[in-house]
Amino acid sequence: MTNFFITGGAGFIGSHVAKKILENKKGNAVLFDNLSVGKRRNIPEGCEFVEGDIRDKNTLIRTMKDADVVLHNAAFVSIRGSFEKLEEDVNTNCLGTLNVLKSAVNVGVKKLIFASSMAVYGEPRRLPVDETHPLEPVSPYGLSKVRGEMYCEIFKEKFGLAVTVLRYFNTYGTNQTESPYVGVMTTFINQALKKQPLTIFGDGEQTRDFVWVEDVANANLLAATKNVTGVYNVGSGIETSINQIADMIINKIGGKKTYSEGPKGEVKRIVADISKAKTALGYEPKGKLSELIPEIINWWKAKIEG
Repeated sequence: MTNFFITGGAGFIGSHVAKKILENKKGNAVLFDNLSVGKRRNIPEGCEFVEGDIRDKNTLIRTMKDADVVLHNAAFVSIRGSFEKLEEDVNTNCLGTLNVLKSAVNVGVKKLIFASSMAVYGEPRRLPVDETHPLEPVSPYGLSKVRGEMYCEIFKEKFGLAVTVLRYFNTYGTNQTESPYVGVMTTFINQALKKQPLTIFGDGEQTRDFVWVEDVANANLLAATKNVTGVYNVGSGIETSINQIADMIINKIGGKKTYSEGPKGEVKRIVADISKAKTALGYEPKGKLSELIPEIINWWKAKIEG
């Protein structure tokens, strides 16, 4: 029986990864989270939960000691917020990741999956973006993820730690916590449900690759259980504009759009080339925006009414 240790395990993606592990009977899961963003309600039944911070190496080592595989999803996740909270971004995403890597080597972990981001690419020189694209981040968050990937490579070379890097694109789904920095879909749905205008930065023609959280969770499971390492994009391979997302939500709930000046660190267009993940991991995204947006709206309706 494999013992999985998930940092950020009570968060949006981490909780779905844990659920996927249990549903597929792949082993036991220990969830490690400081609950700054993650919620206890997200923790799937059958998981062990440890409240702790990845910046605390002693707690990490003590609670990671029986782990076979670490799935490192804990992070300060915000492109816009990383400009305002630079110290938190560095402490969590760089020093925290170093602590996770050091702890994994210390206790003899066999494999580590690192959650990276499309933000490492910056403004793409070509589309779709494949894993060989230069890393040219335009935000502190993107830079911190590049550094995290570099630390992973150092630990792979120096200590023989088997590391797989997954570069997530714009993830959407249930269990996401509402905040000023969360995904655009969660923000738009909450604005529409509260009868507020949907706030679009820039002209709304900027595009993103929106990937269902269940597909991201499945990519983690594949990376953790297959005998492969390397760097992989995790997206849908479909380019969608912010205006299109807003219109889909308005068509379901009603409302109107409003536009404001675009923030720093945002790229104009990006979409993933996912052929490498398909070939090496057997990754096949199944989520379809048109089918899943109503499900997410209903989840938020129930949460707000509850």
